[in-house]
Amino acid sequence: MNKQTLFEVKRHFVTALQPNYSLRETEQLWRMLLEDRFGIDRVTALSQPEMLLDADQLFFVEDAENQLNKNRPIQYVLGVVRFLDLHLKVDESVLIPRPETGELVRRIVESVTVPPQRIWDIGAGSGCIGLALKKAFPDAEVYAFDVSSKALRLAQENAKRNNLKINFVECDILHPESEILLQPVDLVVSNPPYVCQSERADMQPNVLDWEPEQALFVPDDDPLLFYRTILRQSKPRLTPKGVVWFEINQAMGGAMKRLCADFGFDTVEVLCDFMEKERFLSCCVGR
Repeated sequence: MNKQTLFEVKRHFVTALQPNYSLRETEQLWRMLLEDRFGIDRVTALSQPEMLLDADQLFFVEDAENQLNKNRPIQYVLGVVRFLDLHLKVDESVLIPRPETGELVRRIVESVTVPPQRIWDIGAGSGCIGLALKKAFPDAEVYAFDVSSKALRLAQENAKRNNLKINFVECDILHPESEILLQPVDLVVSNPPYVCQSERADMQPNVLDWEPEQALFVPDDDPLLFYRTILRQSKPRLTPKGVVWFEINQAMGGAMKRLCADFGFDTVEVLCDFMEKERFLSCCVGR
């Protein structure tokens, strides 16, 4: 395969994806491919359209076109994703970190007055939350729990990639056996499964066909299953100034406030994300 210019390759890329993606979506995918795979930023791409891509790069672009047309998410195609100031490896064993989850981390960091000494990240996936909190609170002991050994192996890779040291624990939070969960904790954070099975019809194929169902769905008849379990586990272990933070289903804000109150949390706050959807909850006692 001969070398081709950025201009030529982009034109082919846009044409190849046209049946399945809008022009705006294609432009975004192209920018992500250039920046995250080839290290070519937007300014360079615009100012140097005659830049040549070599045979290996052209092969990758062609393969990416085929995968994207099968609805495989661009993050899995590239194998990496940016999350705040971290660069994380991702594959189908973990959910793709969302901007909302990044906002959750920012809100936690901004709310802290005394840095936590011990943090639990329950349902760690790629490790995005636990690693971001370790970077924000370098003196904290961070424990990342997940039921999936594959997810934990990937999260361990991400810790090494970002030169961060946290503790990884294989644990089913619904049937916990880890002694770590019996120790005092200052900050508990979780983005657990919260999508009801009945919501499948509203979801896009690039999520349904590729991302791990175990990390997405809860039964319609018990949508707060993981939250209730985490609160039951966390409440007795929280230090006096301890706090629990969740990412939540936008339809469950009221139910979540009642659940937290049932567990004796007298300070409960539901917060909206950048889309004005009720997406985050924090709860603590005696403030």
